[in-house]
Amino acid sequence: MPPKVIGPKRAISIELLLFLAYSFFSASWMVGSIITPDMAQEFGVYTVPSSVNNAISAAKILGNFIAAWILLKLGPKRTVSLSCLLICAVVVGAFSTTFPLFIITRFLLGFGGAILMICMTPYVVYCFEEKQHSLFIGINNAGPNTGNLIALLSVTPVRVWLGSWRSVILFYAAFSVVFLVLWLIVGKSYPISEKPKEETKPTEAVYRYRDGLREPFLYQFLFTMTGRLVMYTVMLYLFPLNPDFTVDAQFISLMIALTGIPGTIIGIVLAKKLKRQIHLFRFSGVAQSLLFFTMILIPSPTLATVCAILLGFVIFISTPSLFTLPTRLPGATPQKVAVILTLSWTGAYTLQMIIYALVVHLVNLGGERSWYNAMLFTALYSLTFLVGTFLLPDFDRPKGAVEKPAGQEPPPKNQP
Repeated sequence: MPPKVIGPKRAISIELLLFLAYSFFSASWMVGSIITPDMAQEFGVYTVPSSVNNAISAAKILGNFIAAWILLKLGPKRTVSLSCLLICAVVVGAFSTTFPLFIITRFLLGFGGAILMICMTPYVVYCFEEKQHSLFIGINNAGPNTGNLIALLSVTPVRVWLGSWRSVILFYAAFSVVFLVLWLIVGKSYPISEKPKEETKPTEAVYRYRDGLREPFLYQFLFTMTGRLVMYTVMLYLFPLNPDFTVDAQFISLMIALTGIPGTIIGIVLAKKLKRQIHLFRFSGVAQSLLFFTMILIPSPTLATVCAILLGFVIFISTPSLFTLPTRLPGATPQKVAVILTLSWTGAYTLQMIIYALVVHLVNLGGERSWYNAMLFTALYSLTFLVGTFLLPDFDRPKGAVEKPAGQEPPPKNQP
């Protein structure tokens, strides 16, 4: 690990600023989705949802794929500065005169957010002790939910207050501009890696993408992430359009986002208390799929509401522990963690784009059971999270617990 150059107080300030910057990135993203019909009406475009989704998916994939490379080339502070600047592209979107320009600004927003997300965990690895990783990684993973809730709970009064969709976008973009300025003042870089000297071992060289691709953990982690990511994306962005669900579908999505925050808080506590975190992953995998199946298969408004409330909780209860796993790999450094995360998120978002497109296709087939079939397929795919928990390494397994054969206790000290 490179020598520390960031003090404890500065570390907390950096953590808070990164969390807020990512939360308001998520808020801007959600608000843009909400006001899309208003924007479409002004530009006379009637295929906006598919165009915006394509821009979102492309930005996430590209941003995540090159984030670690940018981090290595520019250094931590400049990389975060670039990501915050790209997020501020929504300001330009508010003044768009054409639909393609608006889509470009949405792409830049997503691109910046993807880079910012990759930068957050390496800062945690560098700035804080290992026992604090689960706390701050858990807080960071609550950022998307926090931003979505900010948008869902505030956008209606803001629209009534400001009127036009352009003013609404500017309102939320202003926060991102403030965070960019604050980062330029408060942010501080750290040595991402030490240049290998002649006498250093090869293992101390820069950790590159090709090294990450040789990590079996990368594929185990990616496979585990994809089921949960698809389910959460469907529930947050597609499910609210369901016209025939037993309860208001938008209310269901709001409950899932809302209860994700206390789920994350409890998850942070459990990450410190549990001796075997793998059991928490498996509980979460069983519970989330079971609740999703129940919500879809049993036409009871009360049961659907209860399932939605519990679903957001169990989805996020294992998140703080899950995303500490890359930091627990042997020889983990900020750079190695960044490479593993950039490759895993790139793969996860690529799979998510493909599976999400298939789910949308099932919905668009029409018919009485189109929504039911699409949601049932999503529930089945969510089981990959549970399966993946049996592939992940168990870092908490007691050393030597399996290797010590029964009946071969060491002889007493006084025995000749």
